Order: sequence, then C-alpha cells, then structure tokens
Amino acid sequence: MKSILSRFLALTISLFSFSACQSSGDGEGKSAVERLFQNTTLPSANGGILDILVVAEDKVWNGTAGRAFQSHFTAMTYGLPQPEPLYTVRQVNPREFSELLQRTRYVVSLAVDDSAYYQVQKDLWARGQLVAFFQAEDELALRKMILKNNSALEDLIANREAERLTKKLKPLSLKEYPEFFEKHNLKLDIPRDFTISVAEEDLVVYWKSTTRSDNGIIIYVGELPEDEAIIGNNIIPLRDSLTKLYVPGSREGSYMVVEDLIKPQINATEFQGRFALETRGLWRTVGDLMGGPFVSFTIYDEKNGRLIYIDTFMLAPDKKKRKSLFELESLIRTLDLD
Repeated sequence: MKSILSRFLALTISLFSFSACQSSGDGEGKSAVERLFQNTTLPSANGGILDILVVAEDKVWNGTAGRAFQSHFTAMTYGLPQPEPLYTVRQVNPREFSELLQRTRYVVSLAVDDSAYYQVQKDLWARGQLVAFFQAEDELALRKMILKNNSALEDLIANREAERLTKKLKPLSLKEYPEFFEKHNLKLDIPRDFTISVAEEDLVVYWKSTTRSDNGIIIYVGELPEDEAIIGNNIIPLRDSLTKLYVPGSREGSYMVVEDLIKPQINATEFQGRFALETRGLWRTVGDLMGGPFVSFTIYDEKNGRLIYIDTFMLAPDKKKRKSLFELESLIRTLDLD
C-alpha cells in the first residue's frame, strides 16, 4: 500500500509531467501546462547553509539505503582542523513532514514503493527550493539508485548553494577596485567588509577581521609554467612564497605556510573553461601558534598566456569552519577571467 507521501509525490510528478531527471526552476523552456501550475506566490525556502532534510521511513533511513546516502553526505570535510561533515543532514518520518518543513531549501525523499524513479524538481513547495526523489521497488534497488546519483546530486546542491550565497553578497560588494583588476582584466565582487591589505602590480590581498574570525583572499597573476608535467608540484611552493611575503603573523617575524603534517588535497578541475587545480589543506604560522583551513584554485589561462592563483583562508579558533569556508570558496569561484 502506498504511503501518503508517495501518493502525493506521484500526483505532483504526474501534474508537472516530469519524466526527465531535472526540471527548470524558471519559466524558460516550460510548457504552457507547467507555467499554469507554477505558483508565483510560493514562500521563500529556508534553512541553513548546506542543510539537507531527508524524508524517509525510519526503516529505510536506518537500513542499507539510508546508510548509502549518509555515508556520502555526512562524510568528513577534507582540510579542516576539526571533524565536520560535508552537510548537516536531518531525517524526518513522512508523517512528520509538516507544511513548515516543506519550505526547507533542500529536501530529499527516500522511499520503497511499487514504482522506480529518480527525479529532481525546483521550487516545489517554496521558491529557491530543490527536492530530490529517490524511489525503488525494494531497499537494494534503492541503495543502488542512491549510490549511482549521490555525486551528481551533491554537485547540484553545492553549485546551487554557491550561487545563492554569491547573489546575496553581490549587492554588498565594493564599487572601487585597485588597478590590479583592470590591468589583468579580472573581476571579482568583493564584499564591502573586506579591506585591501596589499595591492601590487601582480598581486592583491584582501582581509576581513571580526570578533569571531579572520578571513583572507589572495589573487596573484604570473607566467605560465613551461613544464606542465610538474604543474602540481609548484602549487605549495607558490603559496608559501606569497604568504611568507604578504601574510604576516601577529608576532614580529612570523608568517603563514602550508601545514606539512597533513598533505594538501589537489584535484584537477575546470575554471571557466580553463584547466585548473583545486587545493584544500591547512595552514600554520611560523613563529606563532595560529592555523586554519584554506582553499585555492591555480588556473592555467593558456588563452591569455598566464597563471592565475586565487586563494582564501580563515582563522577561527574554537569555531566550526565548514560553512564559513564554503561561503569564502563560493566567493572566489566568481572570479571573472574575461
């Protein structure tokens, strides 16, 4: 017998004719029927940064299917000094999925029923919302479906969350920038609460200090390395050379370097169509006791014959750092190279 939630979701999907894996949240490309059903008076979605609400029966959540979801989304975030999960995940039983909870920004439904589908829908119960449906005939099939789609769903949520955060910051960004940006034809919406600590011909450093944390951003433009075979080996020495010169510690003669006791994680990625290396790790201060996490992108801009290095780091002793670091990372990802 189908649960109340399953029947409701099946009706919703039927109404909107969703046979694809994902639907658009705006009016572009929608049929007349979809536009008719689009509710422009929906409330705004709510929830914390990187929070996910999972709607599932306790048996499913505590079984092999639920554990497959949890093992991915609650895995520990790499490059933080204290263990913190990738996402804050909370589970509720379908009978507890109230009207208030339906406004949650990221909702995932896990269900065992007599039909199988995986679908993602935007703005179902609230504006700015993303709802993912996993349903299969039995728990083993549901587990396979979850394992197959975990990474894609994570990318979708992370990208959407980054876009949301940067849109919030854009109206609060600085209006004037040093000549560095014009010279290198770069753009980055820096929030007004960041101040310039260093501005040179090929480098700029921004700093933000509060009672809770210190946050920094470094942008450097240099020459492309000739030997691409050892590209990855140059990242840590490059960062250390920049921070030693331009990020001094609080004590005289102290400076920032990459922590070598925990190996930084370096992954190949793409940044606006250019090959790039994403680096995550920890930093420490030589001559002092400070330290914290950092994220950087080393961008190989062959189109313009240059290397662009952008880095963000934070100091927040005794504070959780995952969400704040994600905000900073979302900010530097908006660097416009053209």
